[in-house]
Amino acid sequence: MHTLVMRFVGPLQSWGHRSRFDDRDTGLEPTRSGVIGLICAAMGIPRNGDLQRFEKLRMGVRVDCPGRCMVDYHTAMDVIKADGSETGTVTSNRHYLSDARFLVGLESDAVELLESIDTAIRKPIWPLSLGRKSFVLSVPLFLPGSSVAKDRTLEQALSEHPFQRLSPTERMPSEPLRLVIESPAYTVDGLTRNDVPLDFDTRRFGLRQVLTDWVAPDELKDGGTWLCSSPS
Repeated sequence: MHTLVMRFVGPLQSWGHRSRFDDRDTGLEPTRSGVIGLICAAMGIPRNGDLQRFEKLRMGVRVDCPGRCMVDYHTAMDVIKADGSETGTVTSNRHYLSDARFLVGLESDAVELLESIDTAIRKPIWPLSLGRKSFVLSVPLFLPGSSVAKDRTLEQALSEHPFQRLSPTERMPSEPLRLVIESPAYTVDGLTRNDVPLDFDTRRFGLRQVLTDWVAPDELKDGGTWLCSSPS
């Protein structure tokens, strides 16, 4: 197996998976639908595009910094009503994560697919964002050299990847880092997520199961500071 590792770092992120009408939620880590949607943007795949190439990917997330859950009271004017009769003002609560950092891994035995994704996120066809179009990235998704860890499982790649700090004054984690790993088969210990994209155009999603694990602080390698970080 091989694993593609990506960095999801930004001032704001939002990964909704139960959003309905006037309450737009966010998960505590990137959803599979959000990650596949971002990859589709990088590869220039439209909303009605074929997603079968991504079906066998197994996804995992390492929570390097959980951030803070926050909510914005949002007002939109001149919104067309559902029956199309007239426009009006619509209010909603928009939830998001502030200052969160994640490592996202995608595992596959098809290294060519992972390398094509790596190429796409380095030169994306459409702009990339962290769950909403206005939520931009602080650092590139891709890693220096290659984002593909060959002959490394999802668990190995996420556990072994060095922890990188945003500034020289930031300390290494003193608490375990949470891993959210997609289970390849049903298990009674798993949590069910309804975020497997089947068709973005018709908003159809399937189910998957995830398991929680942890990376102990003494197992983390120090990756230094981000190259784009200021030394001051």
